[in-house]
Amino acid sequence: MIHSDVLPRSHSQTDLHLRDEPIYDDDFTGNVVVDVDGSIHVCNPAFARIFGFGSVDEATSANFLSLLRTRQDATELLALVRQHRTLERQELEMRQPSGEAVYVVARLVGHFDADGELAQLQATLFNDTKRKRLEEQLIQAQKMEGLGTLAGGIAHDFNNILAIILGYTAQIEKRAMQPEFIPGATKVIREAVERGAALVQQLLTSARQTEAHLASIDLNELLRELDRMLHATFPKTIDFELALLPDLPMVKADRSQIHQVLLNLCVNARDAMPNGGKITLATSVTPGEKLQEFFTGADAKSYACIRVSDTGGGMTPEVKAHIFEPFFTTKERSKGTGLGLSVVYGVVNNHRGFVRVESQLHVGTAFLIYLPLHAPSEAGDGQRDGARASSWEPQTILIVEDEDMLRDLAIDILSNEGYRVLAARDGVEAVEVFTANRDAIGLVVCDLGLPRMGGRDVFMRLKSIKPSVRAIVVSGYLEPAQRSEILKAGVIDTVQKPYDFRHLIEKIQSIIGKAQSEDDHPQLF
Repeated sequence: MIHSDVLPRSHSQTDLHLRDEPIYDDDFTGNVVVDVDGSIHVCNPAFARIFGFGSVDEATSANFLSLLRTRQDATELLALVRQHRTLERQELEMRQPSGEAVYVVARLVGHFDADGELAQLQATLFNDTKRKRLEEQLIQAQKMEGLGTLAGGIAHDFNNILAIILGYTAQIEKRAMQPEFIPGATKVIREAVERGAALVQQLLTSARQTEAHLASIDLNELLRELDRMLHATFPKTIDFELALLPDLPMVKADRSQIHQVLLNLCVNARDAMPNGGKITLATSVTPGEKLQEFFTGADAKSYACIRVSDTGGGMTPEVKAHIFEPFFTTKERSKGTGLGLSVVYGVVNNHRGFVRVESQLHVGTAFLIYLPLHAPSEAGDGQRDGARASSWEPQTILIVEDEDMLRDLAIDILSNEGYRVLAARDGVEAVEVFTANRDAIGLVVCDLGLPRMGGRDVFMRLKSIKPSVRAIVVSGYLEPAQRSEILKAGVIDTVQKPYDFRHLIEKIQSIIGKAQSEDDHPQLF
């Protein structure tokens, strides 16, 4: 990932060569002179030490560009130097030869030949790894604090959900002879299950500890999901209002980290209103030119703005001046660590965004998060629609599920729909069943977390047996990167647990068509 501030092109940097010039003797920052192909001409001991080389000679035998995280990062870095000639405060994620991550803040100066082509690169690197590691620890510590804060509300809501399900199940058993009661009862049970599934999803999203994975995300949808979760977990004395800009452009961000930022702000807003009040979540678009009134580094054309405001007591100017400092808090020691807003600042800053605070005593506080807008990609998310099979294809489905009750239920429901159903309880058995019936099986519905062999490995084995195998993968929690990977591997679609069998059947029908009776197509079975 490459972040930088740039300086205007300077004619003094043209036609300079450092091949024979001595490198700085400074032992605090790493200094290096590099050819455009990455070969290192000269470096100082600090550079060798930062990247774990045993000596300067060992360091100069390495390739500078190979120390970057990916080839794409190297390509982007050279393109930036060619365009701007000098890059200031460039944030680079690099790697030691051992694979250990190194985070540096660099100043890079390009030197060009008589034809204006980039010939050499002079870099001064400051090792920022310790700060980045501390920031990651702060983020995780705050996540755990946030989870602890929400645990009581989530437990309370889950108990309510279980009480609803148990209560209506008992009523269905008691009133079995009153069929008019059953549709309403099952509707309530289904809604309760969906409510519980949403809570689990949000809890898992909050608990994730991963590196930043940037992708195009819909901030409006993220705020809607957060609003639903907070309604379920915050005190009933807190009201919520959504004021979302229609057709808000996508932003490129780590969804989990932005979710955590917004959760932190909402928890702080709740704590600022012990007797109740209102939290407003709003989105808008702000021109970069207007944002430069507050932040000189706002060089994007426009920014998506998320506003989280409350009707609490507000802050004094003295408190406002310190709110982003780590461990600064106005809460009692037992009620907060002071990590929340420092994490907010760090995450937003890493996204090349900005945070602004508006607060007035006895009126309330608003946090404004600005993220650079990202044009939506023409390519989709990798999901592919399975081609509808012609009606004469075998209507046999292999269900791979280790949960006995769920597997039996799937067999019963799909059989009643007219499909022939084969089943396996683990990955190894799935491969065996598929091998014996590979010509008959039209679709595999496979759980991702299986005993003996995981769902992804199962699919790869089935694909090696029959390259045209069609499969749907089912999981209780599937990260975007995992989903993208298995779709690229050839899986047709994914389904999130807990799922409605009606939804699953619709997917099956879109892939292999509706089941036909034996009378219509006796040759199929």
